[in-house]
Amino acid sequence: MKISGSLACALLFAGAARAESAPAPAVTPTAATATIPPSVDEPSAMAGATKPGQVEQAAMTELPAIGNDPAVRVALRGTPASLPPVTAQIFRIGGRTEAEPLFQMSVGDPFYRTWLVGVRVEHHLDERWSFGVHALAGASGVSAPIEMCGGSACDAPAATRLRSTPGNIQMMAGLEASWAPLYGKLSLFGEKTIHFDAYLALGPEILREKIAPDAATAAGGRFAVGARASIGERVFFSDNFMVRFGVSEVMYGSAVRGRTELERKLSIEGGVAWLFGGSR
Repeated sequence: MKISGSLACALLFAGAARAESAPAPAVTPTAATATIPPSVDEPSAMAGATKPGQVEQAAMTELPAIGNDPAVRVALRGTPASLPPVTAQIFRIGGRTEAEPLFQMSVGDPFYRTWLVGVRVEHHLDERWSFGVHALAGASGVSAPIEMCGGSACDAPAATRLRSTPGNIQMMAGLEASWAPLYGKLSLFGEKTIHFDAYLALGPEILREKIAPDAATAAGGRFAVGARASIGERVFFSDNFMVRFGVSEVMYGSAVRGRTELERKLSIEGGVAWLFGGSR
């Protein structure tokens, strides 16, 4: 079939017009297709750059394994540093009996300073409550800061001139109920963790005091009834061994020259203690 030259030209121009009027397909840029062309001024920099995937893989390869960390290996050996900073109570005392040889020294005495040694036995009902008994004996000496003044001169005190003054304690014994509301841990430079608990104790006390009715009469011993209040801490070194220290005040009625006066004896005390029995 023959097509004339004018008809062929018309068909050619119609096809070109349709191609120009057809809309171009929309292309949505994605992470895979959206690229930024390199600058024509830095072709060598882009040629030597490392792909992001390769950078992440290299960074993960350089991180040491947790199991190979020296600090983790030390912590797994059971040393005190292995205990994390926040844990439950490690050293338990509930149901166990505590025995403590202790030393007590009075402070701030106006007339006599007392040194006593003895023992305390305490049974822990649980981790907070306990009851115990203690007994101490020793001697008292004239308190150094006191001076006796009379007339125009002062001199150091003499025991014979202070025999009618209170505070010359020879022994103490008593019962006490104790409450330990606080259990804590203290980290020393990240190398050692110290475990401790703080306690309050209260109970009746009986003591023997050496005192004279007046300055001209020889001193004799007498028993007095009072009460003891204490505050202190236990520092744990193992499941069965600890160090204990505290402050206590004994209040009792003393017979001073025919009158009953309330006296106070403030003391510091300390000792080592062992735990027995119970189950861990």
